Amino acid sequence: MTRILLEISRDKDLELLLALLKRLEIRVVQTETDQPQPALSDEDRAIILKGLPERADFEAFLLDFQQNREDRPLPGRYYKAQL
Repeated sequence: MTRILLEISRDKDLELLLALLKRLEIRVVQTETDQPQPALSDEDRAIILKGLPERADFEAFLLDFQQNREDRPLPGRYYKAQL
């Protein structure tokens, strides 16, 4: 099961989204809150804005990343050694 929390400020957008979710038969648990989210500290903001280092060849990085992840033991994953 996946849960997603959305903050929607415009009522018309909320109505549209709820209609779509109903059509897709997705269960909705709706809550409303007036509590503002805590502000980010300057340090947290700097970390987020810094992001990842720029990569000249993103495709090579992605391929390497996927190959490294293949060997990690995860529930429900079948490994080449088991086949």
